[in-house]
Amino acid sequence: MSVREIMTRNVVTAESNTKASEAGEKMIKHNVGSLIVTEKGEPVGVVTERDLVLKIVSKDVKPSSLMLKDVMTQPLVTVEPNESISDAARKMVRLDIRRLPVIENDKLVGIVTDTDMIAVSSELTNILADIIEMNREHISFHESKKLTQGICERCGGLSESLELVNGTLVCESCKDEEF
Repeated sequence: MSVREIMTRNVVTAESNTKASEAGEKMIKHNVGSLIVTEKGEPVGVVTERDLVLKIVSKDVKPSSLMLKDVMTQPLVTVEPNESISDAARKMVRLDIRRLPVIENDKLVGIVTDTDMIAVSSELTNILADIIEMNREHISFHESKKLTQGICERCGGLSESLELVNGTLVCESCKDEEF
C-alpha cells in the first residue's frame, strides 16, 4: 500500500512571513496540529503545535512578534506518494517525526501523519485477522491428519488409527458419528 492511498490531500499551509499568532488561529480554524510553511508557494518547513509551545509559549514570547520562518522546523522531511507506507513509517520512527508532507514533481500534494498510519495499520490488522480466521475454518473442515495409534479425544478409547478432524483427534467410529 502506498502513501498516496492514505494521505490527506488538502494540506493547510501558511507563508513563512505569517505571524505565529495567525498560524495558531489557522491551526485552530482547520483543526490541524501543523502547518506546512511555504515561500512563494514552495514548501520549506513545518510548524507544529509543539514548535509553538517550545519556541514561543515556554519562552514567554508574544506570538504576534514572531514569523513562522523564526519558529518553523527545517529542512522539511518529505515522502513521495508512491513510497510504501511501511517505508514512510520507518522514516517517521527513525527521525522521530509525526508528519510527512507528500511531494510529487516538486509540488505539495498531501500529508501523511502518524495517526493515518495507525488507522490503516489497525484496519489491516482486522483484515488480516479475518483472513486468518477464514483460512483456519477452511483448513479445519477440509484437512485431516492420520495418526497410527493413540487415545480418541471424544470417546477416550485406545485406537490403532486416529484422525485429526476439526482440531480433535478421533477414532474411526467417532469420526463416522460426527460426520
